[in-house]
Amino acid sequence: MGHGFGQPNGCGAGAMHGSGRPCCRRNGGGDRGALVEPAALAALLNGGAHGYDLRRAISEFTDGDLEVDPGGLYRVLRRLEDEGFVASAWTEGDSGPQRRDYELTAEGRELAQDWVAHLRERQRVTGMLVDVLSSALQRGKSQPQEEKPVPGSEATDPEVAR
Repeated sequence: MGHGFGQPNGCGAGAMHGSGRPCCRRNGGGDRGALVEPAALAALLNGGAHGYDLRRAISEFTDGDLEVDPGGLYRVLRRLEDEGFVASAWTEGDSGPQRRDYELTAEGRELAQDWVAHLRERQRVTGMLVDVLSSALQRGKSQPQEEKPVPGSEATDPEVAR
């Protein structure tokens, strides 16, 4: 049984999560942009924060491997809030304008658990692919590849052979 790897298990167009909430993913993929949501959830599990602090936390716990675009992060946070996974409130900044602080709801914690299951499955399948590719490459090193004539080339074209 296959999974769409840009999405938590069971997600897809029209899918519902266990508690009857709509699927959290609209699209997926293997690029780092697909990791903004689980990264934001991970940062929020450590406590409420505003967007700048969330970006910094994501960069720190990924050792800089995931640098989140501010606009992308705020779009994800707004969508998560619209879907009930995150709550936000305006607060006075220490110095400067008001800022929006975000925190996870109980449903957001459940979504984070869905992402853990999904990412573990993705990690398992990715590991299998790495092993298969590595094995095939190792076999390829010990077995020189025979060059096969390309159709239409001199070696296979009877007109050229005459």
